[in-house]
Amino acid sequence: MGKILIVNASLGMGGAEKLIHEITQFAKQNNIEPTILILDNYNREYYDPIFEKENIKVIHTRLDSFKHFRAPVKMFTSIYWAIKLKYFAEKYYDSIHIAGLYNVYRILGKIEHPHRFFWHMNNSLQYTNREYNFYGNIFDNPGDTIVCINKYQLDELQQEYSKVLKCKMLLFKIFVA
Repeated sequence: MGKILIVNASLGMGGAEKLIHEITQFAKQNNIEPTILILDNYNREYYDPIFEKENIKVIHTRLDSFKHFRAPVKMFTSIYWAIKLKYFAEKYYDSIHIAGLYNVYRILGKIEHPHRFFWHMNNSLQYTNREYNFYGNIFDNPGDTIVCINKYQLDELQQEYSKVLKCKMLLFKIFVA
């Protein structure tokens, strides 16, 4: 059985969270065990009980700023996951999936893996002046793959970041009209 890790900042009722649910369903149907890592958010949210019923492991922790002195279990959990993902992620997971390019900065230098997939969730229309505000360094690893869910995202990223775009780009339509 394969294993994947899916990283996000919340499990509320949003588009990224719906995508995470779809990825977990696809994974389970294809004999892949998904684990979800929620960064810097210890709240129980909309999808937590759903994943609990589906026996999908969800970890709420952080990968830096280990200031849980009043909550030592959280502190040690954070340290454990930081070490596991920085040095041993490839041993435990076949691939790492980050929901939303806006979350990529959270894992750079913290999760090392040769198969990282950054799922792009937005279009430039949702940003000021119709321009993304991503740092160019999220695109500079040729081993990483940006997964776009519509053609416009591919075009927008290539237009705005063509000078720094070194990673692979993939179109994966999840909504077909």
